[in-house]
Amino acid sequence: MVAVSKKIVIPLASLLAVTSAAVATYAFGLVPFERRGDIVASDVCASLGNSAKVVPALKGSLPSDPEYRFDDRLSGRDITSQGSDYTADCLVRGEEGLLLSARTEMMLTATGTSTRADPSEVRSWSTAAVDAPESRLTSFDAGTKGVTAARKAAVLVPCASPGHIPGGTYSLSVVVDVRGHGNDSGDTGSRQDLIDLAVSAARFSHAKAKCDLPSELPGGDDRRRPATS
Repeated sequence: MVAVSKKIVIPLASLLAVTSAAVATYAFGLVPFERRGDIVASDVCASLGNSAKVVPALKGSLPSDPEYRFDDRLSGRDITSQGSDYTADCLVRGEEGLLLSARTEMMLTATGTSTRADPSEVRSWSTAAVDAPESRLTSFDAGTKGVTAARKAAVLVPCASPGHIPGGTYSLSVVVDVRGHGNDSGDTGSRQDLIDLAVSAARFSHAKAKCDLPSELPGGDDRRRPATS
């Protein structure tokens, strides 16, 4: 008995149909392709600053996810109330958890009458803020100190001069941290996006906390306000 070889022929029309279905699946974000959710300015945390400006930075730094949910939390008092408990938190979540956090908090950076942050405090803050040794930090020009490391950016901003809050001079510490499988902040564009977010969040809180010291942030016009008792 002679074995007969059979060839399976797939009609061209069927191939075109399969290809079209794959293209449509990708275009509309159906499984197995993941669709990236929209980031709408009106949904963005107020504590990140001008939403129209931070949206591009969020798009450049957030991991791809079908949905983005923003949770904004402000607490504490401004410096006119002599309180050092001011904090601002923006949390961005996706389908499977936290994607990005931006935290701002008040911290003592100099005792006595000096308005300049203690250099040793600044060095300690730098490594702790981005959880990296000093040798792996990259600095940028903003506030008292701006630093980035892998998937993080932080800025320390002058806030309260002596006499407003007991203890001495206070600053705002702002840390932006990308979680999950986000863009590698070693990339120049992604790193700049994180810096833009940190600077914008710092500018918002500097005004919200009614800081009397100049922020020293780039592009700002916050001249020193008259000290109040």
